[in-house]
Amino acid sequence: MQLQNALWDYALDLYARPGVTAACLSLQQQGLSINRLLFCCWLGEQGRLLQGACGADALHWQQQITHPLRALRYQVRARQQDEGYQPCYKALRQAELACEQVELALLHASAEALPIQPGIGLAAKNIKNYLCDAGIPMDHAMLADIKVVLNAADAVPENWPDALNAAGK
Repeated sequence: MQLQNALWDYALDLYARPGVTAACLSLQQQGLSINRLLFCCWLGEQGRLLQGACGADALHWQQQITHPLRALRYQVRARQQDEGYQPCYKALRQAELACEQVELALLHASAEALPIQPGIGLAAKNIKNYLCDAGIPMDHAMLADIKVVLNAADAVPENWPDALNAAGK
């Protein structure tokens, strides 16, 4: 596993673009994984279509390690009015970021198995496939946030949002 990789660099860059952080955090509140969204966009840029059980190791890592750590961080954040908790909160934030880097490294490694599939709108198709596989129904608020991410990635299909709704597996 290579922690420093093209997906990690891409994710840091895309997440820092205007509007993306807020859109991603909103989507996370709706049950989506920020790393999966960034992975979908990166795969699209790489000309790869998300399919099958791609990233199963990363999903397991996220569920078993990252999510419980995030839950602990949220508990400590609720106590931040007392300055004594701030060093613990900061350490948990750093640990969570390190866990997310591991997850992205696992996703990066899994991408090699996906075939190159030239086409337009692959990032949107990848997001659609991710939502379908995760059993997450799409709504209008979600579409608006997804568009912010795709726009920042220069990956909004011409016939948005119909392209996302029509993007089949």
